Amino acid sequence: MDSDDVIVVEIGCEIDMVKQAARLFNSDARVTQFYDPDKISGLEIAERLGAESGEVAWDVYLFYDQHDEWIEQLPTPKDWIHQLRGSSWAEPGRYYQGDKLTQKLREIMSNLLQNTDKG
Repeated sequence: MDSDDVIVVEIGCEIDMVKQAARLFNSDARVTQFYDPDKISGLEIAERLGAESGEVAWDVYLFYDQHDEWIEQLPTPKDWIHQLRGSSWAEPGRYYQGDKLTQKLREIMSNLLQNTDKG
């Protein structure tokens, strides 16, 4: 994957929502979309971020180093934010929505790309 590639994982969504998202991204070759109706990745992601076993991560944005690979264990993200209002495990300081979410996503991506360019 290139440093500007994006992976979208749809966790436990209704298939109609997944199809709608696919239509949004279908013309962008940088986007890879996965459908995870059994929430396998969501369970692993939540646990890796500090949740108790059985909690599911959804509405989370994870940022990894361009060389990170999920082989046996999910790598620790360089940064992450979420939209899990009132979550018992997701850090409140990482909660964003609306315009603040968009601004924070851009800020994180910009910082990570700057650090990649320097390395």
